[in-house]
Amino acid sequence: MTATRASLRVGIAGAVRGTGFLTVMRHHADRATLTAAYDPVPEALTAFGRRSGVENLCTSFDELLDNVDVVVLSSPQQHHTPQAVAALERGIHVLSEVPAAVSPEQAQQLVGAVRASTAKYAMAENYCYTRPNLIVREMVRAGAFGDLYYGEGEYLHEMKSWHTTPSGERTWRYHWQVGRDGNPYPTHSLGPLLQWFDDRVVSVSCAGTGRHTDPEHELQDTTILLARTSRGRLLRLRFDLLSNRPELWDYYTIQGTQGAYEAARTSAAAPVVYLHGRSPAETWEPLEKFASDFLPGRYARPPIDAGHWGSDFWPFRDFLDSVLDDRPLEVDIYSALDMTLPGLAAETSIHQNGAWTHVPNPRFFTAGIGIDPGREAPLA
Repeated sequence: MTATRASLRVGIAGAVRGTGFLTVMRHHADRATLTAAYDPVPEALTAFGRRSGVENLCTSFDELLDNVDVVVLSSPQQHHTPQAVAALERGIHVLSEVPAAVSPEQAQQLVGAVRASTAKYAMAENYCYTRPNLIVREMVRAGAFGDLYYGEGEYLHEMKSWHTTPSGERTWRYHWQVGRDGNPYPTHSLGPLLQWFDDRVVSVSCAGTGRHTDPEHELQDTTILLARTSRGRLLRLRFDLLSNRPELWDYYTIQGTQGAYEAARTSAAAPVVYLHGRSPAETWEPLEKFASDFLPGRYARPPIDAGHWGSDFWPFRDFLDSVLDDRPLEVDIYSALDMTLPGLAAETSIHQNGAWTHVPNPRFFTAGIGIDPGREAPLA
């Protein structure tokens, strides 16, 4: 499906999280219009229609695809791949929420669909776009920290009230987030690290604390994922959706040969850096001190009403630029799976007492490559 520069028709699948894109859409009205929405829960869809003003409220995902050039998948994570595949098969561009897939089989299907489609696919990993993470990314690229060799990411978000409805019915999160052990939601922690390290994970080892706070769930209270990258770097991810504590959604640290970065650990703190030979001896400096030199002007001023500290704005804007101006995608299918697959491997590792587990390279998936065996091996 081809669209002129000012005529992109956008549909949203998933009304609850989809409301977070309404601000984004309003700021891009000159290039794209929200024309349709879909949610299988009628009450949620009706509420979305009232809030957004969208009149075309679809009763099926296929009906949504009948009316759009671009679909934003803000549906529960187990639907991301099936919905993306359906859209890509019809030549409809896809911007998917995280993670990209919930199983190795889904990951293969998604790669095959992207390879076979004329449309574009991207994953909206908004944590790559927070102000501190953008500054650190550019400092890394400028060599400020030297050669990176260690990094950490933590996502600690107590969500027990999200796992059931007020009437006690289990939500999708009960099954797909706390109904699996390991790290079933890794991309917020891992995405920025992989961008900074310019690397991918090749193996993981995952262990947990046991089940203490809410032991009915498969997920242990806190899990630790150690990840080895293709260049021999070490990453550590901490994941926790259950512990009784204030949230810490966006903690990161990196260590390089010429310096280090430490994100804020509490709301009373601020992110800091140390640059060997530039900072005062053994003294942390505020990251914000370096914003004027390193924060890209393109991302300097998000709308004040954009969610997640303004970072929700940028993935959609960059995706529109890619579709309309044929710019490279920030988080394409392979980057999306580099951020997703270590979490799937962690589930295997934690059930094998932390055994180091291989993480496949999605670039070598065979899905979608066809069956032409080549001249040296003709069909029998």
